[in-house]
Amino acid sequence: MLMNVTDGLMTGIGTIDRLKKKATNTTGNSAEEPISLEDVFGMNRNITWLLPLEPMLPDYDRVVGFSMPQRLLREGGENTSVC
Repeated sequence: MLMNVTDGLMTGIGTIDRLKKKATNTTGNSAEEPISLEDVFGMNRNITWLLPLEPMLPDYDRVVGFSMPQRLLREGGENTSVC
């Protein structure tokens, strides 16, 4: 399990995606970049990743993969229509 996590961090691709690429023989066509440790543990110099605290991430929306509508409305960004 530790090897899967290490491989995922180094290659930037998850286990299922890696197995799909291996099955279709397209492992050489990957465009993923390695995941930075700052995205995993946050930017604090303190060892807070042991505690269940919300980490300070460099770009929270990029790391989690989505933006909250409240944040978009607060920052006055474009595409702020909430359905």
